[in-house]
Amino acid sequence: MSLLTEFPPGQWLVADRDRRIAIIRTVTVRDRKLYRAVTYAAESEGRSLIGYFPDLRMAAEVTWSTWTRHQRQNAGHPPK
Repeated sequence: MSLLTEFPPGQWLVADRDRRIAIIRTVTVRDRKLYRAVTYAAESEGRSLIGYFPDLRMAAEVTWSTWTRHQRQNAGHPPK
């Protein structure tokens, strides 16, 4: 189950129950507002880019599906 919590304004934490999995924040690229999703790590050096998205919903959905696919692969299940 995915949980999306805004902290501070313009930045969201994506969590699976009590495990932090990603950070989504608004960025401006060539005068366009986008949502940038990265894997969670306490320090920015440990984060990996998931992608840039046109809206928060898409950013959250792709982030969650990436996470669940990764979890299935680590559990020995083939990706869907």
